[in-house]
Amino acid sequence: MKKPVFCALAVVMAASVCVAAAGCGGKGAEVEIVVDGGGQNAHFNSTKSMIYDKYANPYPYNTLEKIGEEWSKAHPGYKIKIASSSLNNDNETMRPALNQGTAPEILFYLGTTIAEDMSKGWFVDLNEYMEKPNKYSAEGEAGSVHWKDIYSAEEYSTTLAPNGMKYTAEMEKNPIGFIYNKTVFQASGITETPETFADFMEAQDKVYEYALSQGKGDSTADNYLCPYFPYYPWYDSVIESSLYGEYLEYYDVIKKDGVLDAQETARAYMTKDSKGTRLYSPDDARAKEKARLTTVMTKYYPVNFESYYAEQQFVGGNLAMLEVLGGSIRKIVDSVDGKFEIGVFPYPVLTQKPADAENGDYYTTYNVDRHVRRGLSGYSTGWAVTNSAVAKGQDVVDMCVDFLMYVTSYAINDRMINDKGFSIPLSGNTEYEYFKTLAAEYEADSADKTTLAWAAVCPGGALNKTYYDANYLTRMEIIKAKGNQETIDLKLAGLLSSFTTAVNNVYKQNSWNRDEWPAYTGPDIT
Repeated sequence: MKKPVFCALAVVMAASVCVAAAGCGGKGAEVEIVVDGGGQNAHFNSTKSMIYDKYANPYPYNTLEKIGEEWSKAHPGYKIKIASSSLNNDNETMRPALNQGTAPEILFYLGTTIAEDMSKGWFVDLNEYMEKPNKYSAEGEAGSVHWKDIYSAEEYSTTLAPNGMKYTAEMEKNPIGFIYNKTVFQASGITETPETFADFMEAQDKVYEYALSQGKGDSTADNYLCPYFPYYPWYDSVIESSLYGEYLEYYDVIKKDGVLDAQETARAYMTKDSKGTRLYSPDDARAKEKARLTTVMTKYYPVNFESYYAEQQFVGGNLAMLEVLGGSIRKIVDSVDGKFEIGVFPYPVLTQKPADAENGDYYTTYNVDRHVRRGLSGYSTGWAVTNSAVAKGQDVVDMCVDFLMYVTSYAINDRMINDKGFSIPLSGNTEYEYFKTLAAEYEADSADKTTLAWAAVCPGGALNKTYYDANYLTRMEIIKAKGNQETIDLKLAGLLSSFTTAVNNVYKQNSWNRDEWPAYTGPDIT
């Protein structure tokens, strides 16, 4: 949509002189802007009561509502209303509402289906706004020159749609890593948290040996002490980026931002080296190495792993290490409630086999000198301005964007996020003990310029939801194959079929021209 030449501040000034009875822009006494306060780690809708109850109301919260009231007082003619509940990114209810123009003006939208949704006119492109100053950012603070500077450049790139448009403003940083049972670690003889994949596997071995000694080593039994399980297998994408990171400079050539986006994924598949090898394919040698490492790290999975309730098992003391996000960390710590000691650690790095190492299964033969920055997975909880705002007029769109600027400015965002306590504010100023370890690791890794952004090479997330799901289901089948290479090759061939369909779809949808892509001048792919 073409933007008017006046700025959002001019809209505010105009609104301030409107007569309440007549309203602004002919829309009545007050324009209501409804905000779906959903979130990836936890929603930001107000609880019915602010009285704490360990079971009935463990997380009383109304900070976003107060922030909305403050903004509304400063913007006569407009009122922020926090929805009583969130659509929670539920496609069965959210997408019909967007299609009918009845969705909230500001909506929590998790971009897993953005490739399918980006051409439907549901969301306002924020790119132009992102280039402007955030007037709520303090002078000299990130965002005060360009709103987008609130976000780090590479992680910002991962939030763009395949067509390059920016449909969401992200609200929080996402802690990620492992939560572990310190008591089990101590009993198993593990004195340090794993730094490398080999350390991680050796810790699994020790936990399993301890489980056997305690009569809890039967993976079919209810009391099985499982060494490791993921809430969701994010570690796989970390390993994938590490395996392909060596070639990132040859992949990331259309929009050089440290991340392989959808168009660059298509180019990598459609481009070959001097020997005729594709730069990337989901069934290539490194994909097979990723499959092998997946088989290795899941070797102690319970037999019924597809119906395994990892969070419940961890709280019950029957799981030693669990992959988690910030929201899960908070809930798990509170659920354990001191029954045993808990710690967190970031994802271990993948390494090549040292000359004196005895167990080669826990190492890779590929160059993995570049690893993903650990501790945070970038940004989460994106809020979009919807077609409902557009229908009310450009002034309402601008006011929606103004509110997003307000809640992403560091001082306001710190209140909004820390009062909830399930994630890290955009400023990084976390108050929660268990997040501080992960945030510190991220800062340390960020100082190393060889490290990679989250999902630097992750086609499963770069393309569309259909391929994303196919990638996940293929992982499940690889685990079931238990190292049978013939079966694994067959499953990867099936994934390739899904991948080529996804690539063809986004290629046609965006009208890319492969003749305009940079020629490949790098080394032959190994």
